[in-house]
Amino acid sequence: MAKVSTIVAVYNGAAAIDRALSSIFAQTFTDNEVVVVNDGSTDDTASVLSRYGDRIRVITQSNRGVSAARNVGVRASVGEYIAFLDHDDEWMAGKLARCVTVLDQDKACGLVYTDAFKVDLKGLPMPNQESQTDGVDSPTMAQMLARPWNVVPSQLVVRRSAFERSGGFDERLGASCEDLFFLLRAREFGHFLRVRESLVRKTTRPLYPKALNREPQCDLYVRLLRERYGASAAGVIREFRLSRMKVMQHMARVLMNEGGPKDARRCLARVIYYQPASPKAYRRYLKTFLPARTPRVSSSSDLPGV
Repeated sequence: MAKVSTIVAVYNGAAAIDRALSSIFAQTFTDNEVVVVNDGSTDDTASVLSRYGDRIRVITQSNRGVSAARNVGVRASVGEYIAFLDHDDEWMAGKLARCVTVLDQDKACGLVYTDAFKVDLKGLPMPNQESQTDGVDSPTMAQMLARPWNVVPSQLVVRRSAFERSGGFDERLGASCEDLFFLLRAREFGHFLRVRESLVRKTTRPLYPKALNREPQCDLYVRLLRERYGASAAGVIREFRLSRMKVMQHMARVLMNEGGPKDARRCLARVIYYQPASPKAYRRYLKTFLPARTPRVSSSSDLPGV
């Protein structure tokens, strides 16, 4: 039985999945099974995966979203520890070895995570490389309920018992906030530890329109937080909503500069949702109805990724 099960969920990832899989097979730690869930891809993903033969186990299903795909992969795996790698991310060679060592040495640790190095779609470094965890290596439950704990699945390795007791990824959330909610629930069943090395190369994508399309799932996330944690979740909800409002403001500003007032208006409607008592939010929204100015040379690809 493999020590680690690596789960790769892929949807239309033919252009990137080779890099992800190559980084898995370049690991110094090799007691690892690889389960790839092809989540209804319509491109050449299946053809790319077929070239790996029995080095990987492929599960093909209709498109159900990344949360369901990860859960399916975990249920089909056997490892004591579970790692996740998004199809457009890559691991550094020592990623699994460093994480497995931590879990082996601390039996009460439910999850270990590494730092990540963020790049854009061209592979260029993103300007903001600050840690998502404010320098806290092992957060308490209270700290995680104070603000969103932004560690993406490609960064973590979780003990199977902690994953199963937490219920895995909530499939109602699809591909938005599912990682945030999973981390909170996993923290209930063991403490976290951080490896202070950038051992993941994380690809970030433009915000628009992905971030706007995910707003309904963000509302559901807030509701689930209230249901599970009650008043204790007030801090994380407040900070989460503030971060979403800033994302919407940023997208609206860029879209207005590009000459897209209708798209900007949709973003600003969400700003009003988050700040219903802000006169400035309404003024910005009304400005989208004014005659358009000559658009500045820009591109939506300039938006920072999430």
